[in-house]
Amino acid sequence: MVNAKHLKVKLQEVYLLAGISRQYYHKAIQKQRRDEVMWERILEMVIEFRETHPRSSARKIHRSLKIKEVGINRFESFVSAQGLSVKQPRSFIKTTRPGPYRYPNLVNGLEIDGINQLWVSDLTYFITPTATLYIVLILDVYSRRIIGYSASDNMLALNNQKALRMAFNLRGKGHYENLIHHSDKGSQYGANVYTEMLLNAGIEISMAKICLENPYAERINGIIKNDYLLAYNINTLNDLLKALPKAIRCYNNYPHGKLKGQHSPIEFEKYLIQAKDQRGEPMKLYNFEK
Repeated sequence: MVNAKHLKVKLQEVYLLAGISRQYYHKAIQKQRRDEVMWERILEMVIEFRETHPRSSARKIHRSLKIKEVGINRFESFVSAQGLSVKQPRSFIKTTRPGPYRYPNLVNGLEIDGINQLWVSDLTYFITPTATLYIVLILDVYSRRIIGYSASDNMLALNNQKALRMAFNLRGKGHYENLIHHSDKGSQYGANVYTEMLLNAGIEISMAKICLENPYAERINGIIKNDYLLAYNINTLNDLLKALPKAIRCYNNYPHGKLKGQHSPIEFEKYLIQAKDQRGEPMKLYNFEK
């Protein structure tokens, strides 16, 4: 049996062969233990965060949790190694059916500096094991806040009208100055009732020629579907009607990397309200005509 003194001598020989000191060895062991505890805690934080935001990317989680101990690349590698990466599905179903009415694109190169200057909207699909359902979203581009939405099992213009009425109710205004509503050229957005709702509220109508000219609407569709809804157990329209408000509530309260101070959309709007003239830094949109 090896006694303590003999073991100490053997360890000294190991240190000499490895070219390290006893102090260095014990510091390395302590660091390894600290790292193990740190990674265990980070894993707990990721799992806890995903309970509310089930399909958020590693980059978004790293930013939201403000993890300073680990860089973004190491964090993404760690999340991937734990089998927690999120794969994004591609779109295959066409939802835009051109209507007889056309409006010019008014947002090319547009500069905005506050809310209620540019709303964008789009109709997208959501496939379940039993049906293909449809979602309409309306986004205030400056604050990135979803202000209107609807879910249905059809592509009728009534669903777009429902989302628009929700936006009107949320904003609490009957008439708007210098507000543009931008969408694709789908027949739902050119329907008489829908355009009358916009024009009666003093809102200018703008339409994209192609989907690339409506990027903010396309992006928010992907975020709501891929980051949230796909993680919920949605089979029927009733399931979607319950899940969609939850997903939008989570998104609207989620820190946004493009907003000042990485506020959530709702926090950012509160910040603007406190500003002297409710204006923020100018935001210039891409000009597709160039």
